[in-house]
Amino acid sequence: MSTTLSNQPALSSPRTYDASRLSTRFGLAFAICQLGVMVCMSIFVLPHGGSPHDSALVRGNSVHDADTYYRVGNYVFMISGILLLGFLGAVGTRLRRVDPSGALAGVAVAAGTLVALVWPMAAMLHDVALDTAAAGTDPRILGAWDAVAPYSLAFSALPRLFLVGALVLGMRAVGATPWLTRAGVGILVLSAVGSATLLTGDMFPVLALSTLAFEVWVGAVAFAWLRDRTAPSASEVRR
Repeated sequence: MSTTLSNQPALSSPRTYDASRLSTRFGLAFAICQLGVMVCMSIFVLPHGGSPHDSALVRGNSVHDADTYYRVGNYVFMISGILLLGFLGAVGTRLRRVDPSGALAGVAVAAGTLVALVWPMAAMLHDVALDTAAAGTDPRILGAWDAVAPYSLAFSALPRLFLVGALVLGMRAVGATPWLTRAGVGILVLSAVGSATLLTGDMFPVLALSTLAFEVWVGAVAFAWLRDRTAPSASEVRR
């Protein structure tokens, strides 16, 4: 019995996909989800925690009574924040095209990883505080844990400076989307000033504004990249 080629199953061609564009979509998803979560938290979760002017005891009891709301909100917030990691693949690819040495890409990816972890980690730490309160400790401890959110956000603003700075330098090098470049410079200034929340709470409004601007800016950058059909191919990146 002989076997001919006609008896063999046809070899299918390997499926190809644009990993860079897929990664870019994570930037858009990050911006949309973060903004949506912030709105939902402001409407459905944070009002249960009482007023900032209430005593730690009152705030602690209020948060403890709304335990489920906070746990769900924290979980969704962590998921939306971690989406930034998916966007860093496109960031690295774009910046390696501009800077073949890989210095900008390395700084941006490392800084972006810290941003994606530090700020959402505040939600995880708040869950620990909820468990502590559920174990019967003084509710004033839970009320005082409100500070973990602004402090974590202020700390994340420091690596954010390196992420945005590397992207701004990359965009300036290619002369693309000047308005995004100028907006990035503004975010750098706001983030630097807002990071002083670690020193005084009076800077928190600036920090909150810089965070909102950063999330919108990431979405705008991702959208601009998705419209840009001149993205590097795999062979260009390897070279």
